[in-house]
Amino acid sequence: MTERETTVRDGRLFDDVVDAWRRFGRGIVFDDPATDTPLLRAEGLRFATRYMAAGALLSMELADPHYPEFARWADTTCSWGIDNPDVIYTLAAVRGDAVYRIFGERGTSHYLDVQVHSPHFCEAPDYRIDSNIDSRSLAVAGDGSFELFVGGEPREGNWLPLDADAQSLCVRQLFCDWETERPANLMIERVGAHYPPDSPLTETDVRARGERLVRWFDKAGVFWDLMCKRSLETMPNTLPWTALAESAWGGFQSQAYGMGNFRCAPDEAVVLEFTPPTAHYWSFGTGNYYWETVNWFSRQSSLNCHQARLDDDGVFRAVIAHRDPGVPNWLDTGGHPHGTLNGRLLLADAFPEPMLRVVAFDSLRDHLPASTPRVDPAERSEQLRRRRTAAHLRNRH
Repeated sequence: MTERETTVRDGRLFDDVVDAWRRFGRGIVFDDPATDTPLLRAEGLRFATRYMAAGALLSMELADPHYPEFARWADTTCSWGIDNPDVIYTLAAVRGDAVYRIFGERGTSHYLDVQVHSPHFCEAPDYRIDSNIDSRSLAVAGDGSFELFVGGEPREGNWLPLDADAQSLCVRQLFCDWETERPANLMIERVGAHYPPDSPLTETDVRARGERLVRWFDKAGVFWDLMCKRSLETMPNTLPWTALAESAWGGFQSQAYGMGNFRCAPDEAVVLEFTPPTAHYWSFGTGNYYWETVNWFSRQSSLNCHQARLDDDGVFRAVIAHRDPGVPNWLDTGGHPHGTLNGRLLLADAFPEPMLRVVAFDSLRDHLPASTPRVDPAERSEQLRRRRTAAHLRNRH
């Protein structure tokens, strides 16, 4: 029996995982005096379990490059890493010396992107995007079907190369109209695989997966937290765009990310003004102290270019507030007086920076165009009911 096998059998690997999760939770949540509020401690414990759930899925389950499968690593039940409410995220394991076939129906998402990581997404910040293909160049048949080969020799049609140290493949689907756009139906298989698999799960396999899960806490978790703190520590009520070269390493290529924060007292509102450039997509949303998007399926904590209302002068004006301001473009704080604020701008011809200003909640209308519609409580409730229904129906596929 090897040393790696022994640590599985005698429980040392289990202890390593538990200890790493404890370090993560204590360091990011419970040993931080800034989180010592009832809301942040409650959200913090939930966040620790969500991050564990995402890591267990990514490290332990989606870890077989011989028989890969797609699964979601962020959705309505598992928010982390300032996930985009407009995106369905899925991941599968790959290896650099194999060939894979992705096939199925394209769906009708506004944008779709497939990217290959080396080594593995869980190794953040030490992974890179080797290659990608998006819906602008993906060839799709008239009936919506397509196939994409990944790895091996170059071939005609849809094809992506695999680097020797490639270990994961991510599909992101972006939706603007949640009620009408539908997800792709995708499968992935290793070319030449035969069934059933040659051998069952081994202790050596589990050891490698468990070590990756430990790094998910000790390395990736610390990195994501530093990114979150960077947003929280910028000048209050600002949202600067990252340079494309900086943001492209880990997300959509050609997308700028706005990373800032809001500060809003209970009797205040923050007015965000943004003149959209020509772009394929843009959005804004609120997040909490742990870089979780505020409950985006039951609250209006995000708005994209399809959902937003522009004023007559072409400006997007949103109101960040704790309670409903009775305007279309409300961004809910989720009860946080200080939280993260994010923006996304995809394939844009310019990057105008949003302007934010704090006003008294009771005088909010004095700071908005007179033509700004009023949304009464019944209308808001129905809007949120439809938003929640659309989100769950979309994510059920």
